[in-house]
Amino acid sequence: MRMTRPSRQQPQSSGPLESGIGILMLAAFPLLLLLFQGPPVTAFTAVLMLSLFAVAVRLIHRGAAIAAAYDAAESAKAPRLPRKMIGSALLGLLVMILAGHHFVSLGMPLGLGVLGFGLGVAAFGRDPLTDKEGAPGEELRQLRTQETLDRIDAAITTAVADVAALGDAELSRRAEALQSGVMGLLNAISQDPLAARRLRKPVARFLDLLGKENARLIDAWNTDDRLRARRRYLGRLTALGEAFEDRLRKAGAEQGRDAYDVEADLLWNRMVDKQVA
Repeated sequence: MRMTRPSRQQPQSSGPLESGIGILMLAAFPLLLLLFQGPPVTAFTAVLMLSLFAVAVRLIHRGAAIAAAYDAAESAKAPRLPRKMIGSALLGLLVMILAGHHFVSLGMPLGLGVLGFGLGVAAFGRDPLTDKEGAPGEELRQLRTQETLDRIDAAITTAVADVAALGDAELSRRAEALQSGVMGLLNAISQDPLAARRLRKPVARFLDLLGKENARLIDAWNTDDRLRARRRYLGRLTALGEAFEDRLRKAGAEQGRDAYDVEADLLWNRMVDKQVA
């Protein structure tokens, strides 16, 4: 069984052309024409307008990247500066200034500026305004550990069911006792996330060996080699249980537990094994 650490995908940052802002940049071309037409005052005004436009585009682009990271995270804080909203407001201001040259009253340019702001918000969205709280770190670690234990238990249960299908009561009892002991040890040691991570490879190795032994037993069950395969399987179950117990001792020592605590856990699981058997 292969266990992998759940990973959290990081949002890919998109460039201006990939995020749709490239279409907005096309609106700057009329301003570029002002640099080459009219008196120097017009060119100076065009430079100011282009600078304002560049700041707005930069704010919207950065705000979109922050919003994407916010959406991908399980828990995140809202940005202090609503960059997309400010960028849209600057676009509205730019529209109002450009429209002011074509109308006598201020009402129409102001309305067009508000419309430009609204279209910017509609096109690029609003900034996150509230913090997003995910599951607490400790609770999340416990949930992932329990999910891993459930998968291991399901894998061993499948192996035990394969043995039980052979109709041998002694083999079934020994396999069930092994399952109970292994899961008891795992539950005891998995209270520490660091120790649980150290046991990933031993657990994967244990499941692999158990699967191979089951396959050998099942293949030989309907042959003349049944009795020898049965004795070998019982011996291998004992060896697997003892090897896993030894690995638990090492894991307990690595996480700083004294020998008494480890022996107490092992004694408890032996009592469970005897009750099952």
